[in-house]
Amino acid sequence: MRILLLLSAVLALAGCSGLTPFVKGADPCAAPVQIPNTWLTDADVERLWGADRAELLNCGDKVETLSGRPVS
Repeated sequence: MRILLLLSAVLALAGCSGLTPFVKGADPCAAPVQIPNTWLTDADVERLWGADRAELLNCGDKVETLSGRPVS
């Protein structure tokens, strides 16, 4: 009986792993800004931070809209 339970759990996890690419494609948010592996000036840091922050706020609005809650 234990083997059957273990086997069904393994098969269920294997079946769910095929659905994950669709979930990844449904994400309304962009990936975080990629920080280059070089020296950054203050202006570079501000530009990258600003782009990341703007996308984070935009993502929050999208998620709130998709969830049906009013945007605050």
